[in-house]
Amino acid sequence: MPRILLVEDEPPLLDTLQRFFSREMYDVYTARCMSQALAIAQRHPPDVVVLDVMLNEGPEPEKSGFDVCKALRDDEYDGPVLFVTARTSEQDKLLGFELGADDYVTKPFSLLELKARVNAVLRRTGGARSVYRYPGAEVDLDNYVIRHADSEERLSNREQELLRYLIEHKGKVLPRGELLTSIWRYSPNVTTRTVDTHILNVRKKLRDDAAEPRFIETLHGVGYRFIGNEG
Repeated sequence: MPRILLVEDEPPLLDTLQRFFSREMYDVYTARCMSQALAIAQRHPPDVVVLDVMLNEGPEPEKSGFDVCKALRDDEYDGPVLFVTARTSEQDKLLGFELGADDYVTKPFSLLELKARVNAVLRRTGGARSVYRYPGAEVDLDNYVIRHADSEERLSNREQELLRYLIEHKGKVLPRGELLTSIWRYSPNVTTRTVDTHILNVRKKLRDDAAEPRFIETLHGVGYRFIGNEG
């Protein structure tokens, strides 16, 4: 589970982010100001920091997200920092990058967009996995391929997204509605065979048997669960 530190001064938004990333299988820590963020980072070094530029409503309103980022870097935190901001000027962004930011997300944003940007900076810095090795199959998500001893199977964009989501939520039952919302951005109430068709394609490429699954288990009338064990 990637460890994420969320630094946000607005309690309702901080609570929303905490619940979302916990549900998405992150180890979540939260702070509302610089001193809290530094104390947590020292005790529980994060894999990634999501940091609001404006911390006017927190316990230390004189300290901005820029100050927090600089303090983290001075304290030898070298992981990725992603700024969340309503400020869009080029000067602000340049200042953030000079202080050690890895990416910016502009408010308002969707939770799925934020998660995608967090995962992207984690992959770039080696904090998120992209290659998984199972008996008889190697899944390389960055290169959109499943390798078997005798051949390779290419994954489409949607197949790659679906398989990544399944793997990252290993052991969790994923209803079709959740997959439609998370992968296709559809309403969970839409009636479609899209999920089932893509699951069938991914299974074929994994050489998985639906009757005796090693990777993707079907829970009839509910959804799917990834059960693959590395080795």
